[in-house]
Amino acid sequence: MVELLMRMALDGFEGGFRIGGRCITNLRYADDIVLIASSEEELQQLVNRVHEAASDMNMKINVKKTEVMKVSDDPSPITVTVGSNTLTETKSFKYLGAMFNSEASCDKEVKSRLAIARQRMSELAPIWKSRTVSRSLKARLIQALVWPIVTYGSEAWTLNKELCENIEAFEMQCYRRFMRISYTEHVTNDEVLRRVGQDRKLMGQVKSRKLKYFGHTSRHNSLEKDIMFGTMPGKRRQGGQRKQWLDVITQWTRMSLVEAVRLAEDRETGIDSSFIQSPTLVHRAR
Repeated sequence: MVELLMRMALDGFEGGFRIGGRCITNLRYADDIVLIASSEEELQQLVNRVHEAASDMNMKINVKKTEVMKVSDDPSPITVTVGSNTLTETKSFKYLGAMFNSEASCDKEVKSRLAIARQRMSELAPIWKSRTVSRSLKARLIQALVWPIVTYGSEAWTLNKELCENIEAFEMQCYRRFMRISYTEHVTNDEVLRRVGQDRKLMGQVKSRKLKYFGHTSRHNSLEKDIMFGTMPGKRRQGGQRKQWLDVITQWTRMSLVEAVRLAEDRETGIDSSFIQSPTLVHRAR
């Protein structure tokens, strides 16, 4: 029903956000729908279309669960209505378990994943306190039960130095917790890893997932590929530029984007197999 509703609403609509020559008007998964437009007027028109199509099918938009968010350097508020109801403007929202914000950054998303993982560590405290579970098994349990919470959606992250340090610090917090090693004891991270019998792996998993996704997307013609490599109309902001998703790929591989794409096109010796050799991912295996 929702699929039919959206087809009716989008029929003849010429607005949307253009990137890589394609016009993107929405993201949808079942009844979780994100409408996308390049201006307040376009968004209002799109919302009206969805509202009218829903009314024709004896359905309605849940205004209490619907919010509007503006991603722009212009701080002025945005007003969008559904019928006679004005939608609440928000600075962030969660979609399919991932956090999106008006600053178009992933800082809150990464910190949110780390907070959820810390809560799971607390919930599993009886295991960490158990003397019948070996250190190596506890480490494997952390990697199986806690780390997937952190790495969920990490393929889409644009990481800076601070976020990388936060992820690495969380990894050591996990080991210190079940080893009951306080920071006041001044035990180095290298010594903690030696006692646990582990190497640093969490940041390596994040990089591995992102490089695999880059390689997979580079080899297929899809909407994701158009978004990844497509250019957007308009001018870039003045001053220093924010780090982009692809900037991290070129930084990790120490290659130009063209070289990385060419390498990724070969599945067997591609970027997701040539660089994922160690947690550091700082060199290409020759």
